[in-house]
Amino acid sequence: MKVPLSISAYLRLDSMYKVFIAEDEIVVREGLRNSIQSGPGPFVLVGEASDGEMALSIMKDVKPDILITDIRMPFVDGLSLSRIIKKILPWIKIIIISGHDEFQYAQEAISIGVDEFILKPISASDMLAALNKLVATIEQDKIHLSSIENLKLQAQSNSSLIRERWLCDLVTGIVKTEDALEKGGDMGIDLIAHGYLVAIIKLSTSSENYADFITAKIHINSLIDNQEEVLCFSQSRDSIILLLMHLVSESLEETAYTLAQAIKYEVERNTDCMVTIGIGSLVERIGNLSQSYADAEKATKFSVKTGQNLIIGTHDLNSVSKIDFLKLDGSPISERLKYVKKSGINEIIAQYITMIGDDPLQTTLISYYLLYDLMVAISKIINELGGDAQEVIPWLSNKSQLTEIASSKETFCEGVKSILDTFIDFRELKSAGKYYEMIQKAKQHINLHFADQDISLHSVASIVHVSPNHFSTVFSQETGETFIEYLTRVRINKSKDLLLTTALRSADIAYEVGFGDPHYFSYIFKKHTGISPREFRTGSKCLM
Repeated sequence: MKVPLSISAYLRLDSMYKVFIAEDEIVVREGLRNSIQSGPGPFVLVGEASDGEMALSIMKDVKPDILITDIRMPFVDGLSLSRIIKKILPWIKIIIISGHDEFQYAQEAISIGVDEFILKPISASDMLAALNKLVATIEQDKIHLSSIENLKLQAQSNSSLIRERWLCDLVTGIVKTEDALEKGGDMGIDLIAHGYLVAIIKLSTSSENYADFITAKIHINSLIDNQEEVLCFSQSRDSIILLLMHLVSESLEETAYTLAQAIKYEVERNTDCMVTIGIGSLVERIGNLSQSYADAEKATKFSVKTGQNLIIGTHDLNSVSKIDFLKLDGSPISERLKYVKKSGINEIIAQYITMIGDDPLQTTLISYYLLYDLMVAISKIINELGGDAQEVIPWLSNKSQLTEIASSKETFCEGVKSILDTFIDFRELKSAGKYYEMIQKAKQHINLHFADQDISLHSVASIVHVSPNHFSTVFSQETGETFIEYLTRVRINKSKDLLLTTALRSADIAYEVGFGDPHYFSYIFKKHTGISPREFRTGSKCLM
């Protein structure tokens, strides 16, 4: 369960350390929650779960600094959860709590990289001491990262520059396969694998502080260090290439999406950079790396052109409407019309007004020319999308109406806005492809099965036939909210209906809408509405 933060917690979040609890025993979980929320330490509780599977799906969204987990839980136990977290969210510090003083548990926890191992029963002072110890470790990591940054800012050796240039040549197809294996071996790069995939990371910043790019690259390298299946190298000041190699049984595309999410979160959290990541196609041979690179570059360019900072793969592009790949006449307005949203209409109009100028004798002539150029470009796109331009914009060929629109700046602005509004509505309708269907199917499943306590990110992802990581990325990018946020909102709305239309107790309603613990239901309900379920029901009756 993702725990909404109070206003004061949001204001202090930069100086606070986010904690997540995974514990199946309600009493223990409540004790831990109270220790964190009422304790003196710089900690804020951002979520909790009763099993490892649920914890994993929520933690990918809330991304805490510290995880407290019981060693024995249903579905996914604490050790398995810790092993997964250390792989996909490696910065998280982990405290394992256990009721069994067995050496093999402690030994396995150490091998995974668990930071603290505490035996039950746990006192509040013991837990706060362990948390404060991890705070010191987190701060030391920050100092270490800062030291690495300073060292890397000093200079780059010639050997690293040669290595990066050679790897760029490799993925773009300049290096031959036989030369790649030999030269790679000479540089200590083992390229032998079952498959390959290229991803391109594009960094952007609204400021002129290009030092942010360097800091971002350091954060990216810190995430990729010690991952022998990933090669990371710079292509330019704002572009980084990842070469992923298939060494294990896990899906390479799944690994790419997981790593991309971690990189995007870590960079955007710690710098002013925005991150766009294009994921190329999976290829089996070194000689086909250039195809994976080309696909990744196409995906990156698409995201940049649309003005969105996305994680997008070559399969995602295939699901987008053909409008994105139309071969138009290449004029600026034709290119822009393929991606512009309604929020960008005023900017287009402003640029047109600048082109028209202030000479009243030229206003009508230039306006008519710009209007005609706009209508030609729009007509081409509508026709390419299988529509009829005359039906979409009936007065398209009405010269007298176009002349009237071009007669003044005021009528020109109103006319262009109306034209673009109509066109974008048509284009968006035609562009609602695979993602639209995927999101609608997922929402429909959630709306029908929200009362099932076992519903999860993984189960819904399987319904729409994509991987959990891919589904998580697409759902949040397309809807503007995470899977957990949407599921919780549906459950809370249904609970409101039941409170108003039935005589069921609050505890019974909690189970009816999918909460396994009435206490948690009341807690989340109040966080979302500002009042308890009882107050909501009583207040509504008073208004009747």
